[in-house]
Amino acid sequence: MPGVGLLLLRVSVGVRLAFSGTVQLIGWQEATAWTLIVATLASICGLLLVFGWFNRLVCTFSVLISLGAALAPIPIPGWNDSSVRVFAGFTAVTAIAMLCLGPGAYSLDARRHGRREIIIPPRPQPSDDDSL
Repeated sequence: MPGVGLLLLRVSVGVRLAFSGTVQLIGWQEATAWTLIVATLASICGLLLVFGWFNRLVCTFSVLISLGAALAPIPIPGWNDSSVRVFAGFTAVTAIAMLCLGPGAYSLDARRHGRREIIIPPRPQPSDDDSL
């Protein structure tokens, strides 16, 4: 079940980034070169997050893109509403959580590197002699 939860988390953030990057690319006639670069990077990061490939790198770029959109002092076309800025902030926080948690069992990174399971051994029970 944790793998399914991480899959849903990755897909939700990935679709959000891919959608906002695609919206920026559709209106490319009035966009600057910098906006086009960031929109392309957001679309690529969104797709890579959906598939769970290069999770650390993609999550780092996703955090930077989302924080940049949330904290930009000038209006960004398609991102100029304050509620959209708050949503971009939540996307950044979720991407930080994914960076900490990893890609999960249902990802291309898990297939590439193999699944890992951490087994914590039980604590040894103290004997009566150790209570001194």
